[in-house]
Parts: sequence; C-alpha cells; structure tokens
Amino acid sequence: MTTALTTPARRFKFPKLKFGATTGAIWLIVVTFLAFTADWMPFIRDYDDGLRRARNFKIEPGADFWFGSDRQGRDVFARSIYGGKLSLLIAFVSILIGVIVGGALGMIAGYRRGWFERVINVATDSMLALPALVVAILVVGRFDALRENVDGFSWLSRSWSILFVLSLLSVAPIARIVRAQTLSLSQREFVLAARSLGAKPGRIIFREIVPNLVPAMVSVAFTGIAILLVAEGGLAFLGYSIERPVPSWGGLISDGRPDLRKAWWPTLFPCFMLFFTVLAFNLIGDRLARRFDIREAAL
Repeated sequence: MTTALTTPARRFKFPKLKFGATTGAIWLIVVTFLAFTADWMPFIRDYDDGLRRARNFKIEPGADFWFGSDRQGRDVFARSIYGGKLSLLIAFVSILIGVIVGGALGMIAGYRRGWFERVINVATDSMLALPALVVAILVVGRFDALRENVDGFSWLSRSWSILFVLSLLSVAPIARIVRAQTLSLSQREFVLAARSLGAKPGRIIFREIVPNLVPAMVSVAFTGIAILLVAEGGLAFLGYSIERPVPSWGGLISDGRPDLRKAWWPTLFPCFMLFFTVLAFNLIGDRLARRFDIREAAL
C-alpha cells in the first residue's frame, strides 16, 4: 500500500518593509517634488518676496508663515523648499559625474590591471589623503579669483565652482569602490566562461560586469548624495555658498546663525530639512548595501 505524501500549503507572506528606508523614500519623494515644482505650487511664496509687516523676524511659525519669517520678511518655508532644489541638484549632478568618471576609471583598472591600475591607485590614494574640505575651499576660492580678475570667466559662478569641486572629490572614492567590485566580479564563473569562449574585453565589461555593478553604484550614489549635501552645507557655513539671493540649505543656515538667540526658526528649520534629507539618503543607501551584500559601499 502506498501513501501519498502531502505537504502543507505554503502561506503567502508579504515582504517585510523596512520602516526607516520606507519613511526615508517617502520623505525624499515629497521634498524633491516640492523643490522642483515650487514655482507652480500656490501655497509656496516666492523665495525673495518680503513683507514689510514680517521684517525683523516679526512673524513666528504659524498658520500664515509655516516656518516663520526672516530678517527681510521672507517666508522661511518657501526659502527652505527653494533651497532644497539647488542643494539637491548640485548633489545629484556631482554624484552622477563622479559615478560616470570614477566608475569608468575603476572598472578599467580592476579589469585590465597592470600599469593602468597602479596609476589609478596612486591617483586615488593621493586624492583621498588630502583633506576634502580644504581642497574644496582652495578650488572655490581660486575660481572666484579667476572670475573676478580674468576676462572671459564671468560665467563661472559659485554654483559651477561648487559643482566642479564636489564632482572632483567624488571621483576618487567611487573609483576605488568600483575597482574593488570589478576585481571580485572578474573572477566569477560567468566572466571566466565568457572569457574562455573568446568574448572580447569590451563585451565582457558591458555585458557581464556592468550589469552586476549597477546595484553597488546605486547604493554608493545614495550614500554619496548624503555626503555631498553635508559638504555643500559646510562650504556655505564657511562663507563659500551660492551667491545671494538664490537660497540653499547651507546658505540659509549660515545666514540665520548670527540671530539664533533672537529667532531660532530661520536657522533650525533649514537644519531639520538638511538633517532629515541626509538621514533618508543614508537609510536607503544602507538598506541597498545590505540587500545586495555590498561591503565596499562606504565613501
């Protein structure tokens, strides 16, 4: 007599959502949407419009001015939203350039090895040995002098200077991370099989290595954006912010700091915006690093 073996029915389980990463994603979606659509939002004032009755911090946070008013009578909430647009844009573009340039250098160095790898290692080690904040101050200061003293460089605004230096500083750590990942991937079975079948290096890189590098690059990009947001805020705190009247989170924090005892809201609300945005990027980056087992995703 035979007995039928029955297996208990498997219950469908919903994937567990990580509270931190999910909350961070919602925050980033809301902040990014408001920052890039602020011109069309009826409840967001213009960032440079001031009301006479609101000057000298006359209006505290409330129903009319959600984040209060600043010394010139401008809406701190509107300036915080518009400031996020420029800060996020600089961070996004800088990390994109860093991923493209640093990723290409690191991938070639990790796959080709030889003298090219040694040159890249020396260059990245030299860049990482220099204090990033000092390099940023020197480069931005020299670009300011170049714009003021040399004809033909009037287009080189502070925004372009900060974008250039943050992109430059992001290349070295990303190149090192990509090189480490490429060294590991180049010894995997699917790469060895493609190589044994006579595939050319270009085909192996773009068909086998690049698709497997994408998760690492996405994780690094999220973490890198958080670091670049803090770097822009640090430059602004030291007086190397975007030219007025265009706001940025770092510039708003720096402008409100002298009057912190008189009115806390022009400084603390941009601080909160910057803090929660950086925290959200870090939470999502850490979640992706754990999900794809990326051990080198630290800038």
